[in-house]
Amino acid sequence: MQNSFEPNDRQESPLILVIDDAEDTMRLIVKTLQAAGFRTLWAEDGATGIVIAEKYQPDAVVLDLLMPDLDGYGVCEELKSRLTTADIPVLFLTGVTDTDDVIARCYQAGAHDLLTKPVRRVELVSRLQVVLRERALREVYKKLATQDPQTGVDNRRQTFLNITDGIISARRDQSDSALVLGDINNLTAVNQRHGYDFGDEIILTFARLLKRFVSADCKVGRIAGDTMAVVLKKTTRERAKEFCTRMERTFSSIAFDAGSSPKHFSASFGVSIYDGKDAAFDADEIMNEADLALVKAKFLGRGDVIAFWEIEEAEIPEIEKGKRRARKRRRIRSNHAFLAAPEEEPAPPAGSKDRRSQDVTQR
Repeated sequence: MQNSFEPNDRQESPLILVIDDAEDTMRLIVKTLQAAGFRTLWAEDGATGIVIAEKYQPDAVVLDLLMPDLDGYGVCEELKSRLTTADIPVLFLTGVTDTDDVIARCYQAGAHDLLTKPVRRVELVSRLQVVLRERALREVYKKLATQDPQTGVDNRRQTFLNITDGIISARRDQSDSALVLGDINNLTAVNQRHGYDFGDEIILTFARLLKRFVSADCKVGRIAGDTMAVVLKKTTRERAKEFCTRMERTFSSIAFDAGSSPKHFSASFGVSIYDGKDAAFDADEIMNEADLALVKAKFLGRGDVIAFWEIEEAEIPEIEKGKRRARKRRRIRSNHAFLAAPEEEPAPPAGSKDRRSQDVTQR
């Protein structure tokens, strides 16, 4: 087993992961890619390749089809099953005859392209460039669909996907995943006193702070208004609560309008954790627990951190159904809001005089 990270001077160039158990072939491909200006990672077995892909998030994967233990089909299917690696393009390398069965299985596993060994250098580089251009275009549309335009963090829809992915990862890796909800205190009063532009600046700073302090496999999203959600993977109860405490202290120490009239604000945090609960436990459930903990934190005092597992059952706060943040499921359509259009008046019978024209005449 061997893997390495070979950066070059062009840090903005695409990062390509090569997974191949044949060392000679792997080194030749890596050398070709580096000569073309790519940065490279490599692994000599599928399991290591999956770990590297999830950690370093390469721009594309060049994957050998026939490998011991976990073959290329299995590696590609595993990459496509994980939210963090599903969008990474995979190019298969195969030395077997291009039969219809092999081609079909490669694309069914999620491949973007298929190359036959011995691969020509110009073909490898050219096909990679095509795949990377397509991915860049998809990333633009993905940001429009999944990113909150004001803060740059994930939007509400993507956040629920991140929460679900955290639960799935915890089940797969037999680890714990936590959900943190953070909310800026008294923001309504701040907006009324200092204006909404100033309030937006506070929200943006809060989001950037959370994003700065999380690792690459953890996600930050905006639920609504000033409420932010953080999905922490492979964590513990102690580390999750410590994260909240550190965020609260750091945020409250930031001085806004420092040059004229320094102002400090605080935030409250609620945290819940998934630690092997039953299969029915989903994104709505963990969101509900974190929401209850956040309400408890705001009830006790501004700037508090409350963990759901520390709340006694008799002390769990009541939240009106319409004010809960856990709304992943489709809501039942109601008639609370509708557009009322006046019904058209029937046309007057033939030979009769229009009543409206009579009124005009009489006036």
